Amino acid sequence: MTPNLHLTRLTGTQEQMGAQHGAFAPVAARKLFAFYRTMPERALAGDVSALQRFVVRQVATAWQASLARTRPAELSARTRAFVAAAAPDASAREKKLIALTMATMDSMQNCVSLAARAQLGPFANPITARTAAAAIPACSTAIAWGSATVDGELMFARNFDFPGVGIWDDAAAFTLCAPTTGQRYGFFGARGADAPVVTVVNEAGLVIAPHTRWHRDVTWSGAMIVDLVHELARRAETLDDAIKIARETPASSSWGIAIGSAREKSALVLELGGPHVEIVRPTGPRRRNETLTCTNRYRSDGMQHGQLAASHAWAHHSDHREQRLRGLVEGRTAPLTLPELLGFLGDRELAGARRHFGSILAQPTNVHAVAISPATRHALVGIDRAPCCEGTVADLGWTWEGPSGDWDLAKHEGSGFAARAVDIVAPHDPATLHVREAVRVFEQVHDVAAARTSLDRAIAAAPEDPSLQLAAAWLAVEDRAHDRAISHVRAGLALEADPYRRGQLFACGARAATTAAERTRWLAELDRHHCDGVEELRRRARRKAPLKTNLLMADAF
Repeated sequence: MTPNLHLTRLTGTQEQMGAQHGAFAPVAARKLFAFYRTMPERALAGDVSALQRFVVRQVATAWQASLARTRPAELSARTRAFVAAAAPDASAREKKLIALTMATMDSMQNCVSLAARAQLGPFANPITARTAAAAIPACSTAIAWGSATVDGELMFARNFDFPGVGIWDDAAAFTLCAPTTGQRYGFFGARGADAPVVTVVNEAGLVIAPHTRWHRDVTWSGAMIVDLVHELARRAETLDDAIKIARETPASSSWGIAIGSAREKSALVLELGGPHVEIVRPTGPRRRNETLTCTNRYRSDGMQHGQLAASHAWAHHSDHREQRLRGLVEGRTAPLTLPELLGFLGDRELAGARRHFGSILAQPTNVHAVAISPATRHALVGIDRAPCCEGTVADLGWTWEGPSGDWDLAKHEGSGFAARAVDIVAPHDPATLHVREAVRVFEQVHDVAAARTSLDRAIAAAPEDPSLQLAAAWLAVEDRAHDRAISHVRAGLALEADPYRRGQLFACGARAATTAAERTRWLAELDRHHCDGVEELRRRARRKAPLKTNLLMADAF
């Protein structure tokens, strides 16, 4: 792919903007329609029986339909107009089903919460491997202002990590909306996605970024995340406005929405779970009071009660990313610049090792990365293949006024956008490209053999990375290559310093063992080992059920 940034400006009513957007990017939109239509069953059911996939599809579709019935009329009209313009030849039924994909993430997250809470249907047992695999624990945000930044202005950096490698990162986009009522706002995403929901900036200087969370108190009805963020973007001018809107628009699903305000030079996180709304603000001495980080775990006391996690790996993954990002921001020796903040999103360090999987900021599924200065209308946007926090970056500026239209990096004269490609962050190393391919084929078509081949190439390119050995060991067990799995486990233990990841290696060794004596030795190693979450690992190591790998969470069930 040739790195590019697609630039779009929409004007008029919400319905008119939907029609414009669909007409500007019909091919890209139809590609995304196909991806989202099947995403719930791929993520929640995967390679299980056709009956289980059918049940998952019906549950997810029913939940999507329930959410769609209570959408604001003008936003429903926008979606219908977008689908009609992008897919004019689709039947009425197909258009209706396509429109329901706007609720895909809400319905998926709610299905996972339902599985954990009620143990229903194909989700029977505490949390099945496939349901846990849908609980993707990524996305990281850092916000800084005041003495923390070189010009005192608020800066907002955000990674969006999502199992859409080869889809979402294929065509980065920035879309400005100038509605007839409400504020103007812009959103970053993929070309063809009419979804102001990933990273959004409005003319009042607010930047808004939702992060996946998991909570038991999700609801069958309520606002889907795309509609809540629409409301925040076009109505909120202050952080207090955002809190008020969130409380009057209860969400169906569970989210942490990081919001930075350029005018107020402050930030907060809205923590949502069905009817609940809690607020997390910066705390501590002044140096820490001018920064805020956000990943995927609840931080307010009120929301921690009822919080769900598929496994201890979820907490490890999210907590270590947040700790590392906070350490980078607070450990600066000079005020931050926008390129430095963007560079933090590509960090790969954990326990002294440079990694390609696990609890690191630079995830293989990072399909969007951006650092924004809303006061100066300036952003640095990753536009290369995933992970987008590495490789080519677009240096972007914009005006809120301008004509409606569709442009890109090569030609945008008279658009009100200024954009050029720059080289300011680390390039992709060879191991990263092999890992990207492994994740793509494993997550999208569950091709274990092809994923193993790509991981072997990654190991050859980065033999010092223990996370590659752990991932390769899990896939070898799935592929019944037990001797090869043991080799990967031993190689990983020679490199791994993180206690929890060492525990995972011991557990994998027990699962890979081919004799009772060998299994006993690995279990004894695990019994002597101590780390957070070790009891869970000991229980898993003794199970007989087939192993299922979640490369995105860096875990196996």
